[in-house]
Amino acid sequence: MNALERTPKVSILVPVYNVEKFLPQCLDSLVSQTLKDIQIICINDGSTDGSLAVLQRYAAQDDRIEIIDKPNSGYGASMNRGLDAARGEYVGITESDDFASRNMFAKLYRYAKRHDCDLVKSNYYEHCAGSDAEMEPFAGFPYKKVFDPADCKDVIKVLPIIWTGLYRRQMLLDEGIRFNETPGASFQDTSFVHRVWFAARRVAILRGCYLHYRVDNANSSVKSASKVLEVCGEYAWTEAFLRENPARFAEFAPLLQGMKLDTYRWNYNRIADDCRRGFAEKWSDELRAARDEGVLDRDYFSEGDWELVQELVEDAGAFCDNHAEL
Repeated sequence: MNALERTPKVSILVPVYNVEKFLPQCLDSLVSQTLKDIQIICINDGSTDGSLAVLQRYAAQDDRIEIIDKPNSGYGASMNRGLDAARGEYVGITESDDFASRNMFAKLYRYAKRHDCDLVKSNYYEHCAGSDAEMEPFAGFPYKKVFDPADCKDVIKVLPIIWTGLYRRQMLLDEGIRFNETPGASFQDTSFVHRVWFAARRVAILRGCYLHYRVDNANSSVKSASKVLEVCGEYAWTEAFLRENPARFAEFAPLLQGMKLDTYRWNYNRIADDCRRGFAEKWSDELRAARDEGVLDRDYFSEGDWELVQELVEDAGAFCDNHAEL
């Protein structure tokens, strides 16, 4: 069978942008996976360092590696090019400055296949200066038990760690789940992972840690404090997805408002002081719209957070004067 016609068990998307220093470790971890039937799609987003040469060297040695080389157009556009090229039953994501344990995709795929899962997630390691620390963001949730996120809504609040799981590709296609391609935007994994949680009906979580998430890359985009309102755009994209299905909107829209508070609070604390008032006014407008639509539900907020919400709805300017930090 022609390589382009076969259906591998897993397609692994690797977005690449100026990561020459870390890319060999990432690729070594993928070509040495114990699950051999994989497709490794590397999307070079106009790198200006030696990243493309590294990719070409590895691709010459392993025909499972496919390179998409394109002008720089951002993370979301890169990921969508990767999704378009994916042929696997499931899709995984490995950031090019991270690396995977050798058994990662075998473990995730075996469980997903055996239990007919739409989504399988796991815990991960934080990797810094050559050492790993176990992170357990899914502590307290059921391990190795298939469930519907609608019956365990708090799991959707876990940080959008898109690189710790496998996604059934047919679900992504059927639901039209892609990445936001807003030019220059950040946080484009946020709406993707929200949409996946809202669409999936058979989900499982594995206790193990398999992905090594690098936190010692000074150039990582998540460390940028610019782009004040980008996170608002990601939530708007998530909300638009929910509105396509009225039953799903009714099920999850109040939860989304509660999730917004944690994300927006983080954004409020990280941005420059002179940007906070504009951001708070935007946040206040969104809260009032949610209240008027009946999806701002007291049950999704702690007592203290509900007081913050009421204060922000009432007067964004006074809110900023009273809260230099949340």
